[in-house]
Amino acid sequence: MKKLIFVAVCATAVMISCTNKGQTAPADSNDSTSTTVLDSIIEENDTTPLPMFLFSNGGKYLQMLYWAHVEEPKKSKDNEDYYDVWRKSWELQEMFRRNAAQYTNLLDGDKIIKIKYIDEVLKDPDGNTPSIGEIHGREQIPSLCARFENVNAKEKRNDKFFVDGWGLVIVTDSYLKSRKQLAIKELDGNGAYPKLPADIVKALEKEYGMKASNSSKLQMIGGRYIHGTVEFQGEYKKAPKDKYDADRKYALALEVLIDGDKVYKYEQLGYYDEEYGCTWNADADGYISNDIVAAFEGPKGLELCFTHGAPESFCTGLIYLRDGKLIEHQYEMYHAMVDEEIPVWKKDFAQMQKLYLADDPHDHKYVELTKWAHCYIDYDNEWIWLRDKDDKNGAFFIRKDGKFTLIDIENAHQSPSSCQKDGISYLKFEGSAGGPSYQRIIYAFQNGKKLWKLFVLEIYGEVDECSLNGKDISKEEAKAYLDQVPEGREINAWFKNINGEETE
Repeated sequence: MKKLIFVAVCATAVMISCTNKGQTAPADSNDSTSTTVLDSIIEENDTTPLPMFLFSNGGKYLQMLYWAHVEEPKKSKDNEDYYDVWRKSWELQEMFRRNAAQYTNLLDGDKIIKIKYIDEVLKDPDGNTPSIGEIHGREQIPSLCARFENVNAKEKRNDKFFVDGWGLVIVTDSYLKSRKQLAIKELDGNGAYPKLPADIVKALEKEYGMKASNSSKLQMIGGRYIHGTVEFQGEYKKAPKDKYDADRKYALALEVLIDGDKVYKYEQLGYYDEEYGCTWNADADGYISNDIVAAFEGPKGLELCFTHGAPESFCTGLIYLRDGKLIEHQYEMYHAMVDEEIPVWKKDFAQMQKLYLADDPHDHKYVELTKWAHCYIDYDNEWIWLRDKDDKNGAFFIRKDGKFTLIDIENAHQSPSSCQKDGISYLKFEGSAGGPSYQRIIYAFQNGKKLWKLFVLEIYGEVDECSLNGKDISKEEAKAYLDQVPEGREINAWFKNINGEETE
């Protein structure tokens, strides 16, 4: 697993975009000007740290998500091809880590919310490195990150940030003092963005020798600059060859910044396929533009904070206007995780094992529960099913507010099943009780709460003993409860070994 994480980090480092395009022609792909300019920008801002971005996972804190391991990378024969890019990515992250406590300003349009650095998350509850370069929607899933909170802990939190916030811009006092913040106005009148001026589109078509399929005028910045995009149709044949995929064909879109009669731009390359056409992001039709979320006029020119959201990915970074060139510096492309399971940690398994042993200290001490799965008896509770390797013994638990409750156990004689009817979910344990006896234990749940527990012992198919919630009831009452419960079905679950290894 560590090897896979290592490869993923290297891959995201390679995706850092340092594209440099001027007013008249696309820069050569091997031109080092962009890298040189970018290095100087990072260096000059180490004492005036660059803007950074925070993310919410719905929990108490906002997170400055890291994209690389915190340990300094070491060069080796295995990574020499991408080491320089990888190290620069790490150096940028280190700049933010060193200055984390200086980030005290969360931008909300032209307003500022005061925040404070709390700590770093460097280990998960099992003592391992948390996920890197991923956005989680569950508070329970840790990320390698720095954490921030409102300065006034009693102040009511804005759900726009703490629940739904992705790519929130934070800056230091020194950055604010040395820059002028510019207003950003969205240009989507009546739900649609206007087209860029026709003469600008025609000039770009002539320059690139391609036909534009779409253009958009997206945002007005500081009452002066227009941010927009142009999307071309067909193959971009002037694109540099990919040394890893010589047969790859490119699609082309441009991010455009218009300042009066001047047009600045940089290329956004996608894939071109003769059958499917142009694509830039998986599961997305057409080019998705960058979103300018904060803008500043700095000592050396325009500085724009951008995000780029696409299906299952989210990018953050800065765009600079320097010496007549527009430079995009992507900090990171994060993987936006979808429909993740709530994690179960070693300490959680220890708690459940303790409850299982306490249920029957004599017999259960000989049972080793080795695998687990989330299952869905209902969709209001978190159900965890533990089992032994032979699928003969097991236990069902519900976790609420971090506390585990043992619902019941399965064994070789009591098989579990589940069913639903009229908004009620049932968990059933049924099987032989020896000889002509047959035992049923049924739990009913509704809206996350247990309604009742029914116990029935049948002999030769006739009810012999019965109770409801531990109290004896009549046979007629027991039969009435049994009649309302549908036939049970096998419970779907995908098991994982408790020790982290895959099941057979």
